Amino acid sequence: MSTSRALPELPADKQAARAAVRAARRQWRDDPATDRGATAAAFRDRLLTWLAPRTPGTITAYESWATEPPTQALIAGLQDAGWRVLVPDTLPDLRLSWHDVAVPGVDLGIDAVASADMLLIPGLAIDRDGYRLGQGGGCYDRTLPLRRPGTLVVAMVFEQEIVRRVPREPHDLPVDAVLTTQAVRERDPATGRIQPGYN
Repeated sequence: MSTSRALPELPADKQAARAAVRAARRQWRDDPATDRGATAAAFRDRLLTWLAPRTPGTITAYESWATEPPTQALIAGLQDAGWRVLVPDTLPDLRLSWHDVAVPGVDLGIDAVASADMLLIPGLAIDRDGYRLGQGGGCYDRTLPLRRPGTLVVAMVFEQEIVRRVPREPHDLPVDAVLTTQAVRERDPATGRIQPGYN
């Protein structure tokens, strides 16, 4: 049986695409039926299961907004599993500086991202080729080139935010995997497509 499914479409304009995703996220946040705790636990459990065969090291995460996939339980779970977790602080010039969540108040600087063995980053949507729609400030466009070569980048979005195509620019880079409440979906190096079976 095929696992393929048709993917949602976003507007071709970046601002319109961001507006569409943000509106859907606000609706999720404000819906009385939303079980934020269950959603947070699902993200945590999917990531920790995927990471279980790996030796814990340093991973970046982020402190989520109310409309974003929740990260508090995930960060705690990573720490319990032995991972060192770095989270960003946004500087006035929109670069990201980093601190260890276990050592609050100690600024590690913008280059601390190079110490990470894996980057877990936010996004508004990811397309089937692994390209990410961000918030528009360019924070991660500035940060990703500072990582060590070969460091995996995993974007965290809701399942319905894996779309056919996001608006792209020449400087945009694809992520290596996507974390949703259902799975960690890796990008196939042979096809460049997020797996499994998106068409």
